[in-house]
Amino acid sequence: MKEKYAPLFEPIELKHGGRLENRFAMCPMVVFGADPATGRPTEEDVKYFERRSNFASLLVTGAITVQENIQGHPKQLSIFNDEAIDAYSKLAAAMKSNGSKAIGQIQHPGREGVYGCNVTGKAYAPSAIDFPFLKYKVTELTEDEVWQVVKDFGLATQRLLKAGFDGVEIHGANHYLIQQFFSCYSNQREDYWGGSFEKRMNFAIEVTKEVLKVARAENPEAIVGYRISPEEIHGEMVGYDLEDSLKLIDKLLEQDLDFLDLSSAAGGNFGKDAYKAMPQRGDFTDPVSLVIRKAVAGRVPVVISGTIRSADEALDALNYGDIASMGVGALADPDFKEKVLADREDTIHMNVKGHTEDLELPIGLIEVYTAGIGLPQVEGLIEK
Repeated sequence: MKEKYAPLFEPIELKHGGRLENRFAMCPMVVFGADPATGRPTEEDVKYFERRSNFASLLVTGAITVQENIQGHPKQLSIFNDEAIDAYSKLAAAMKSNGSKAIGQIQHPGREGVYGCNVTGKAYAPSAIDFPFLKYKVTELTEDEVWQVVKDFGLATQRLLKAGFDGVEIHGANHYLIQQFFSCYSNQREDYWGGSFEKRMNFAIEVTKEVLKVARAENPEAIVGYRISPEEIHGEMVGYDLEDSLKLIDKLLEQDLDFLDLSSAAGGNFGKDAYKAMPQRGDFTDPVSLVIRKAVAGRVPVVISGTIRSADEALDALNYGDIASMGVGALADPDFKEKVLADREDTIHMNVKGHTEDLELPIGLIEVYTAGIGLPQVEGLIEK
């Protein structure tokens, strides 16, 4: 290994769950391998994650829904009953087979539950707003239903820990339900869950409290992280900005979290250097990730992502966060970390053409990425 890459292999301690042996993480990505009938992981999922079990010290699954029939895609993972635990135990074992920490990302898609809407005729949201970008109307959650979702985040946590996962990541990013409650655009409620900035934080805080309560009861050393999109700004439509996120992060870190995971700071922009994108508004002079890292001030490690696709970019990312998280890198070259260690970083590739069998890519993943529906482009999977 070249000496300059040594910082990528410095260990980092978590509050719970021990030590991460390096600064690599596998970015949460839905891999479209789940059984559509049950939402449980299949052999395709197990093989995919086993192939990447040595990619990073922190491996995070794609979004696992906490309720039945709410998925965004028929092959998205879901865990809504105890019968799923056995299937998830195989996935956890595969992820941990090379000593990495296995983290299950728990999620409710809210209005983005396209597949769930096709099945049940309903997609749930904080408020019954007509969203111009949706082809269906959303159903507003009642207060009792909101509390049930909170409880179901806890139950999903318990099931994943029973299955052998080292911990969970609460998915509060990417326009899914937790973010929808925080957004003044999506949340127009006038109750405990909305009506003021402080109340719009309540759902994220209550979910975090419930997950932590259940996790610590099940396993005192369980790892619990939180993923956040730092901004929700689309032209004139502003759900919240970086200043708002900093206030939410402070509230979340009053809880006993182990890491903070920043979804691409470029708000869905998969362009170059998204991991160090500048804020879209405000008087900031640092990139989003660095602003947050400075505000966190060492309370927890900050995981950053966004088009980190080379050893040099991974190294550079440590100037802005504590852990470099890669999605396409993990998908296209599971041997990324080992190549850096072996002084073969020049052989790292982001093109899956000719490698699909070795990469253990689920058929559903190939189909979705080939269609290119709102996902980062992967060489060899995009039709020209």
